[in-house]
Amino acid sequence: MYQLNNSVKLVDYDKWYERAWASGLLKGILSKYEVKPVRILRNDEDPNHVIVVLTAQSLGAFDKVRADPRVQELVSDRSIVAVPPQPLGRYTATEISDPDPEANYGFHVEHKLVDYDKWFAIFKDADVRKQIEGELGIRARRVLRDVDNPNNAVVIFQGPSQEAMDKLHTDPRVQERFNDKSIFVDPPKVLGRFTSVSV
Repeated sequence: MYQLNNSVKLVDYDKWYERAWASGLLKGILSKYEVKPVRILRNDEDPNHVIVVLTAQSLGAFDKVRADPRVQELVSDRSIVAVPPQPLGRYTATEISDPDPEANYGFHVEHKLVDYDKWFAIFKDADVRKQIEGELGIRARRVLRDVDNPNNAVVIFQGPSQEAMDKLHTDPRVQERFNDKSIFVDPPKVLGRFTSVSV
């Protein structure tokens, strides 16, 4: 299963949601190409910026959706879409933990790695990571491995606040790991804080 994350900058979120999703337009188009809408991630700092998360059995299915004339018409309507969708990445997803129903936000953290397999072996069962997460109420939820560059990944964390995420990211134990050049090309970077909208 593959996941595509598309960044969309909107003029008016409510108008876009009504036309694209509440009307059933996009769900019908996606169904035709066997693409499943998973969620919309709304940027907490800019509610007119969203990431649309889709999954499919093949990468080609995403290209078919993008080329559909009805999708082209929708994304070229400048009264609702300020900037046409831009793919952020095509991924394979690995679930790390169950969803946290109490979490207010999802945080996307970009990881540029020397060797994904080496990093993942350390990350998935890291006692120190789990201890820090427990102290702060943060949880690593999922890892998205980039299909086109397998040594790049985005880790999705769930948590209660930006403050908790900042404390995780700046914890000296975490920083020590981030500065390990045998694992990281660059220190991981928080890409954004999102709230999830079901579709």
